Amino acid sequence: MTSGVAWTTGEGWRQLELSTGSPTHGEFRVFDTTLTTSDGAVLLALDALGLRHVLVPVAADFPAAHDRRSGGVHLTTRPLVDDTGQRQYLDLACQKAHLNGVFTHLAEEVLGLLRGHAIQPLRACHQTLQRWRELLDREASNVLSTEALCGLFGELWHLVRIAAKSAQGTSAWQGPYGARHDFTVEGCALEVKTTTRRDEWKFRVHGLTQLEPPRDARLYLSAMRLELNGASGATVPDLIQSVLDTGVDRRDLLGRLSQVGYDLRDDAHYQQIRIDVIDSRVYEVAASFPRLTGTSFSPTGLAAGVSDIHYTIDLAASPSAPLHLEILDSLHAALAGVRDGGAAEPAV
Repeated sequence: MTSGVAWTTGEGWRQLELSTGSPTHGEFRVFDTTLTTSDGAVLLALDALGLRHVLVPVAADFPAAHDRRSGGVHLTTRPLVDDTGQRQYLDLACQKAHLNGVFTHLAEEVLGLLRGHAIQPLRACHQTLQRWRELLDREASNVLSTEALCGLFGELWHLVRIAAKSAQGTSAWQGPYGARHDFTVEGCALEVKTTTRRDEWKFRVHGLTQLEPPRDARLYLSAMRLELNGASGATVPDLIQSVLDTGVDRRDLLGRLSQVGYDLRDDAHYQQIRIDVIDSRVYEVAASFPRLTGTSFSPTGLAAGVSDIHYTIDLAASPSAPLHLEILDSLHAALAGVRDGGAAEPAV
């Protein structure tokens, strides 16, 4: 048995994977989480096939659990024997190695519930499995294009800072669900644009509403110049972990990532792509800002039969001056739903 004090769930399984020797059929190599219930120690485990398990001890007469509705993760009960004798466990088992990343986050949530001792083990496992079922059953998708990955990087760069103000701030990230703007709360919205071109500030705008402020709210635009494979840059998985470290709801964040086509199973690919922010500007989208909206075609409006309008804005040629970057701190606070007493409030 392996054990540790300062560890993450992923690190626990990696320790087991690096251990010498392999369990035979029906055996497990286990890692002691140091978390206990009234019936014993909660364990992480690897089976003979290298698949991951969370083993939660229960009473010897505990009724059998049987949930195999998800092809990727099963919840059952099983007896196991160690040096002290036989014990009964709830076995939350990952059935497919490519789901290890998602399963690791699911397991973190289960262990978090058990640490509070406010929920019974079966309910903790079943409730978490139910919440994650959609992600576990989703088919694999293609990796994101470089353009899409850079766009996601820009949004996550802001989300890290919003979530640092409040873990509930992830609710402002509405872009993954097809909202008009990437981040939206009452009175305030933020649209994020990225480019890898070093010599210009041109950005594509999609539709006539993307640069139209919400009703009774102000709209800000963050323009970011990025450099691929920058020596001091970060990766998208790095930013995701930074958001998770703020204590956000894991299922909620990964659900939003899934909506934009990001699959945790492709983390190894994305970990190779480092991105630097080499320049950044923020604007308020007001009257002088370059844009097209529905009112740009008054009085008759857009010609009948015209749709799917996309266009390019050139901020280098814009009469609108960028705001001081210090405004971002208060903007992030506003999007997180908190007041930031250390910075001037944006006009929201």
